[in-house]
Amino acid sequence: MKFEPRYAEENVNVSEQNPLLDFVRLSLLLLGILFGVYLVLGFAAEKIAERLPPNVEAALADSFAEQLDYKAFPRTRTYLQQVLNQLADNSHLSGFHWQVSVQDSPEINAVALPGGHIVVFTGLLATVKSENELAMVLAHELGHYAHRDHLRGLGRGLVLLSITAALGISGDLPSFIIPSLQTFSLKYSREQEAAADLFALDVVAQTYGHVGGALDLFQLFAQQEQKDSHIPAFFSTHPDAVWRLQAARKHIRQNNYAQAAVKALPRAGKLPFPNDVQKLDGDGQPLP
Repeated sequence: MKFEPRYAEENVNVSEQNPLLDFVRLSLLLLGILFGVYLVLGFAAEKIAERLPPNVEAALADSFAEQLDYKAFPRTRTYLQQVLNQLADNSHLSGFHWQVSVQDSPEINAVALPGGHIVVFTGLLATVKSENELAMVLAHELGHYAHRDHLRGLGRGLVLLSITAALGISGDLPSFIIPSLQTFSLKYSREQEAAADLFALDVVAQTYGHVGGALDLFQLFAQQEQKDSHIPAFFSTHPDAVWRLQAARKHIRQNNYAQAAVKALPRAGKLPFPNDVQKLDGDGQPLP
């Protein structure tokens, strides 16, 4: 019998489709799975993070607190700390050791970090014209602590950090939380921002006996928002200035908060204080 080889009509070892298309399809499937994992775990982590006790949050903050500069602008920082302490006393928030630091950046922003650390940028300080405006900003950040907003975004960020680590992308907690203060920000919903605004108004009214000047900075940015889209970072990451301003005014009317003269900024009447350099005495107090 003569052997006659038979050949397969199709090559089973070669796909009919372009290998590049297979790669794209598998990549999209992987990305879809990772995105789904991020959504599910992110939601769970967000709920867990916002329920962290203050002492656990403080321990977490130790991982990046050393990167915050508490020696810069000592006179200005001392003044901000005094204002913050008064507001915190009237906010009825407990469990935190409140600390404010000044970051030399033209960005008009302030950031609430875990553990009671508040960072204020010199760009924002140069914009405020009264202590009442400054107090409103600091009290707004306290509002995020009261509502645990500052931990929700952190919870999702930790999930993202874990996923990248699982994929072999190196990273660490401090470099994630604060790779640089110029680019770090937490983005909240407008409902969260409005709630922090109302909390701030209550604290400012309790501290000063009125809310005069508290919305001056908000009014300035709301007008700028209506003119163009190039608004300061405080409102690009804290959305809808006009809407929030309306909600704040309604809250003032409902609570019959009084309006009175604003409290001027000390010294030269502007922030940061002129000639405020990094010079401290042996006790860590600003030198004259």
